[in-house]
Amino acid sequence: MNIRPVTAVDRVIRSRLRETVAFPHLSERRALRLSAIEHYTARAHFVRWHRILGSPDFTGLTGIFSPLVYVELETTDAPCEPEERLAVTGESYLGRTLDVHGETRHLARHGTYRLAALDGSPVGSARLVNVFTRYDPDPALRRVRELPDETGLGGVPSRIVDLPAVEDLAPLDRRPDFAESDVHAWHYGQTDPNRHVNGIEYLRTMEQYFADMLYGREQDLTRLWAARARVLYRKPCFRGEGYRRVAWFTGEAPLAMCGAFFKADDSPRARPAAVVELTYQLHEEC
Repeated sequence: MNIRPVTAVDRVIRSRLRETVAFPHLSERRALRLSAIEHYTARAHFVRWHRILGSPDFTGLTGIFSPLVYVELETTDAPCEPEERLAVTGESYLGRTLDVHGETRHLARHGTYRLAALDGSPVGSARLVNVFTRYDPDPALRRVRELPDETGLGGVPSRIVDLPAVEDLAPLDRRPDFAESDVHAWHYGQTDPNRHVNGIEYLRTMEQYFADMLYGREQDLTRLWAARARVLYRKPCFRGEGYRRVAWFTGEAPLAMCGAFFKADDSPRARPAAVVELTYQLHEEC
């Protein structure tokens, strides 16, 4: 039997480390907020690959970098204590997405991680997918289909990474249940060194919008909590840009909502810049 050797580009990075719980990340029930889960997986997901591939050039804006394009986050709402240590375990690898013809569309980096208390009880989990790109105004030139020789990894990974389409999250074929008429603006405090709005800001901003809409429908926000998020980023938003949000109910048991961000200056037929889906659970006691 012929066994295909594992090349450098197909390596799997396995992580096992500990992270300290920060007080601002805890809810009133001392559970990790959904929007905080990514923080505790960041070192495992980013640092070791940056050592292999090189850190992004935030100053000269040259070379390749790999922003997040899709995340899945879950929290169990299990109580933690400030300064408690969490165990983070998981693995990540390079892969590629395919176009409709089965050809390589993008090179990607895929990671799955679990957060647990030191006694083993689960606290949360994350799936993070990054796509490699270049700093270039031309979309065709931004796309990366093969790793540069200087990475020393040998070109194109063999694994296939599946990414959901916008339509897998947002029911764009039906009228939204909620739609904003007012325009909001992204500001400097929401940006990051990639020079666009930080990915977690879409989740936080949409979570607030959902809360306002649910409150207007007399939903009991004293019991509802967001247990799971799926976020798909299509095109970056920037400081000073305006946006509008729309939202749909997409599930009843459990309650689920999906929202889409549209740039204020886009045409009415434009596709969303990002979509966020939240799945809710109910606290039995408050």
